[in-house]
Amino acid sequence: MRLRFLISLILCLCVLGFGNDYAKAIESRESLIAKLNGAPRQFIADTRDSLLQSIQIKDSFSVARYIGVLTDSAYEDYALDKYELLQIYLLMDQFDSAIVTFVRDYDNHLRSYAQGAYAHQYQWYSAFDDKLIEFLDAKMNLTNRDVLQEQLNRISNSDISQELKDLAELMKMEFARNVIKNKSIACFSEEVKKGKMSEVCSQRDEIYQMRYGVWKDDFVDKDSVYYDSLFSMFASFQNNYPDSEFRSWAIKHRHLANQTREIDNSYKYYYLERFYTGGIGGEFFISPSNSDFELNVVLQYKRFILTASHGEDPDFLDGWNVLLGVDVFENKLFKIVPFVGGYNTWMAGMQFEFRPWISEMGHDAPIGGYLSLKAKYVFKYGENGGKADDYKKNSKHRFYLGVGFHIW
Repeated sequence: MRLRFLISLILCLCVLGFGNDYAKAIESRESLIAKLNGAPRQFIADTRDSLLQSIQIKDSFSVARYIGVLTDSAYEDYALDKYELLQIYLLMDQFDSAIVTFVRDYDNHLRSYAQGAYAHQYQWYSAFDDKLIEFLDAKMNLTNRDVLQEQLNRISNSDISQELKDLAELMKMEFARNVIKNKSIACFSEEVKKGKMSEVCSQRDEIYQMRYGVWKDDFVDKDSVYYDSLFSMFASFQNNYPDSEFRSWAIKHRHLANQTREIDNSYKYYYLERFYTGGIGGEFFISPSNSDFELNVVLQYKRFILTASHGEDPDFLDGWNVLLGVDVFENKLFKIVPFVGGYNTWMAGMQFEFRPWISEMGHDAPIGGYLSLKAKYVFKYGENGGKADDYKKNSKHRFYLGVGFHIW
């Protein structure tokens, strides 16, 4: 609970801090765009077209020249963004420039806001919907995780320096759980969330978003082996390249990976904090001896369990009974609950549960569930249900087997 509260607090602080940064970035961007009208904008557009033609014919000299014109201009990522630059370097087999660009851009998307704490930094995309983008996305779609891993493998197997190859291996591990976001849906305005692309987004003049993120479907799939391997690779890089430009990057991301493991574990092993705490569920029991059955609705608060039980037993009156139980023992696999109560029939007994399956915590809601196989002994005392005019009391011992599904 404390970890989730801390994570929530950090995210709130990030949102508050980002609000001011975002406003400043938009103001700066608008000032830049205001200067880029008419001839300057057309010059950039023409240069991008020339760059495309050079890429298509694999003219390395011209590609380097046009990249220099665009990146050295006063219009920064507006003219050519870092993602486009990465795509170009990979298409031109310039693996050293590709991995350096990738690592620097990936590192820049994290902004330090406290000691040892970082927030995602939003980044600009270029403001052109042109044939260059169409070509790059068709030939080098790095938002596809398989394509990205394939390109990192190409870098690792190339003839560049060992340091850069090791960087590529680290990025392969990092992007086993991370993803480059698709810039065609980059604008996170309310209109886009509702499926309505705003005019500003469609013009791509104000696209400012997190370029990198977590692959949601993989959020809790990384076990300790993955993290242990990642930490070992970061440590080796730090030791092998003490003078490297990227040593501080390795130190920072090793720290971040440890934070991520704690968050992953809080989702994967959330149930460890929910033993003896509560939940709601349903149960079905049947007796192997005489086929009488029970349908139960269960509500637990801390260790106390309230059960509304409807049963049919030929030796007792049918109907609803209310039982109160106490969760005396619980772990991942087993749970033991003694109980007492009744209404039409008075009962006392002991219930044993075995949990063969526990769900992951939901991404959109902090809840989980589990399936349980159950066995219980019940001592019953009440009116004979065999005949309507028979009010004699009787007692029986019953054994039941059952299944249940619970949400906690």
